[in-house]
Amino acid sequence: MRRLRQLNFVFITVTFMCSIILLTPLAHAETKKPTLYYDLGDEHGWVPFRTGVLEGDGGVFADLVILLQSYSTIDFESVHLPMKRAEQALVNGIVDFDFICPEWLKNGDIGADFVGSIPLFEINEYVVTLKKNRDLYPTLDAIYGENIGTIGGYFYFDDDKFTRVDFLDENKLMKGLKHGRFKGIILDIETAKHWAKVNEVDIAFAALHTKGNLVLRLNKKHRELMEEINTIIARVKKSGELKMILDKYDVENEL
Repeated sequence: MRRLRQLNFVFITVTFMCSIILLTPLAHAETKKPTLYYDLGDEHGWVPFRTGVLEGDGGVFADLVILLQSYSTIDFESVHLPMKRAEQALVNGIVDFDFICPEWLKNGDIGADFVGSIPLFEINEYVVTLKKNRDLYPTLDAIYGENIGTIGGYFYFDDDKFTRVDFLDENKLMKGLKHGRFKGIILDIETAKHWAKVNEVDIAFAALHTKGNLVLRLNKKHRELMEEINTIIARVKKSGELKMILDKYDVENEL
């Protein structure tokens, strides 16, 4: 009898341990956090948003993603792709989201394969000229038919109306303006100010090119995560934490 009880005890114990072993991977799978991949582009690209000004600074987007993750059940992982590959990576699902202003796109359409977040902050792009040429572009239509400096892979809603002269990055674009490759380029205020200072270019902001709000554009296969992302964006805007990131990089854009 005692022997039978011992055997029963061993059987129950083994069965219990096997159940734990079998169920552990399932429990782990159920609690595993979703991961979203995003692109931070080339080194020195789109300062101060994709890249920081000072050595060791990640930039607005990197700091923003760290902030979002601190309140989130989502893991965020960065990759670094050339600008011309980044959009295709987003379409193919290699990258899950990016930051974009719908006003950069024709008809403000972010694409059927994506969903957009609530606004993060305002971003304005201007036709930037040498100060002596400011009067050449009093209105936006003044650039139409002209050679205008742009970034390869970037979106411009009206680029069928002017001739794009594409450069690899904003630094080279500013140098092109300085050396007379064209009389106007399209850049946001903060990036233009940074590279004008670095390259000692006396610039002026002529006609406004686009005015809108930056959003997080997410591949729709992850659309179920957007509610959580929007909730966190609203939280960090209200708490002032997003404003602190913008202030860190001397970005004066409105929330």
